[in-house]
Amino acid sequence: MPQDLEFHVVGLSHHTASVEERERLAIDSAGCTQLLSQHHGPGLPALLLSTCNRLELYWGGSLDSHSWFEDLVQAKGANLPLTRHHGVAAVRHLFRVAAGLDSQILGETEILGQVRRAYESARKLGTTSRDMDLIFSGALSAGRRVRRETMLGRHPGSVASAAVELVFRYWGNLGGREVLVLGAGEAAEGVLRALHQQGTRAIVLLSRHPEKARALATAWGAQAGRLDELSDRLTSADLLLVATASARPVVSAAQLTRAMELRGWRELVIVDLAVPRNVEPESREIQNLQLFDLDDLQKLCCPAAGEALAKREEAERVIEDELVRLGLSLRGRVVAPRLAELHRLGVELAEQESALALAQLESLSESQRDVVRQMADRLVRRVLYPVSRNLREQA
Repeated sequence: MPQDLEFHVVGLSHHTASVEERERLAIDSAGCTQLLSQHHGPGLPALLLSTCNRLELYWGGSLDSHSWFEDLVQAKGANLPLTRHHGVAAVRHLFRVAAGLDSQILGETEILGQVRRAYESARKLGTTSRDMDLIFSGALSAGRRVRRETMLGRHPGSVASAAVELVFRYWGNLGGREVLVLGAGEAAEGVLRALHQQGTRAIVLLSRHPEKARALATAWGAQAGRLDELSDRLTSADLLLVATASARPVVSAAQLTRAMELRGWRELVIVDLAVPRNVEPESREIQNLQLFDLDDLQKLCCPAAGEALAKREEAERVIEDELVRLGLSLRGRVVAPRLAELHRLGVELAEQESALALAQLESLSESQRDVVRQMADRLVRRVLYPVSRNLREQA
């Protein structure tokens, strides 16, 4: 890997920011595109990665082209220490992120798709470079290999599966219990899949998008309903899993207080998987209501230390292998212009020397002249081949 690689990352994540702090900086894909359009363009390659766990800016070139990101963090009221990596360390960080090694839930599968979509969005916008293309292609390759080749991939984690694991740890099973799921996107589908795999069948999916909800519910054996049915459904439900893309709470403390009164204060468990949070945090104060968010999942669903270490070591070996591959590609990019110039000069030399020879051999037929031109071309290529090979090996 070139030691002078101009690739950088600055940002914050669940390592340094609570869910309350991260939700202040939640930016959707349209917002990421707008920010990159304002601050970057041709010659200033950059990519913004925004997920429930992190907000990070990756960029190439000068170190001083990212100050707007720090201003954004400050403007959002998040006076937090930012994490920075440069050069090879920045690339390794990206590879670990894509592989799920830097997630709240070790090995979670959603992050690879989030990195891919962020990269595709930046490419479409024109804010990547050839080196960044190689780096992000390498990161996606590392993530896919970790999924395909390691124990972490054979036993993947996800926020949705961690939420269901938490519920089963709390109750033992969901037999005879009524489950509500809010949302109709990828996160909600992950929740339905995890519940289905555990054999849970009494599930009602509520969404403000009825058609999407019906299709999703049908696929996973659930019942579909509208979001405005939530208050009525809460009077009988035992568990509520919330996973919408709303930028503000969709479940209020007042709504839950009324529901608990109608239930006779019978216990209700809620797991909020969204950032920004979809359930008002004040709901934690309601009697007999248990509310968990993403930070709670991280604390309560960490794998055993030995198991986590074994999974990490295997995945880290894949990442180091992909870093070596990337280094070879980047070094090849450095030498490529010199090789191209060398071969251009070789072609020019063959043409000049064959022209000089043919000027003294006027009696040759056209086919014989072609033989002379081909011979000059082959001689130059045979001389240049070992030189080119040596340059590549040195690189």
